[in-house]
Amino acid sequence: MTRKIWWSIISVLGLSIILMLSQLIHIPVLTVSEQQGEEVLIIPLFHGRDFDYQYLHSVQKTPVQEHFTATPDNQLLLTSTTYESFGVGLPFVPEEGKLHHINGKYLLSDLKRKFDIINIGFVDLAQQELFYHGQEYRFRDYFLSGTKLVIKVKDYTVPELLRGYIRRVYIDGK
Repeated sequence: MTRKIWWSIISVLGLSIILMLSQLIHIPVLTVSEQQGEEVLIIPLFHGRDFDYQYLHSVQKTPVQEHFTATPDNQLLLTSTTYESFGVGLPFVPEEGKLHHINGKYLLSDLKRKFDIINIGFVDLAQQELFYHGQEYRFRDYFLSGTKLVIKVKDYTVPELLRGYIRRVYIDGK
């Protein structure tokens, strides 16, 4: 056998082994999809499992931040909420957690509410977004106002992540 053929065989075998091993690596991913559709927003949780869901409260018109952690079993754990004023739908009773008043904002901490998924109605006026590792993901950049959304965490393999990235960049243009 010539050297060229030999190196070709070794290269193909090496690439095959790498692809097979990459199937064994599972990465937690935060996904947002339309309720009956495919995942549109895919955020690999490479830099920890904490993220925020931020929005403008519909009645108070003040910002609200809900702080979540993706658990090892891929549930969404609400750990705390930060807001600027009491109002309809905002927690305020001591039994719900520890309430702190810091720099004009309220922080309700020590929450331990677990969710398998979070269903959200997206309304552009609410300025809804996810915030992860210094990056904002504004829902209005991905969805039409009035869309029902599902937020969840799931495991992706490396090839699944690559397929999703290629589809978004080269097919969807995002």
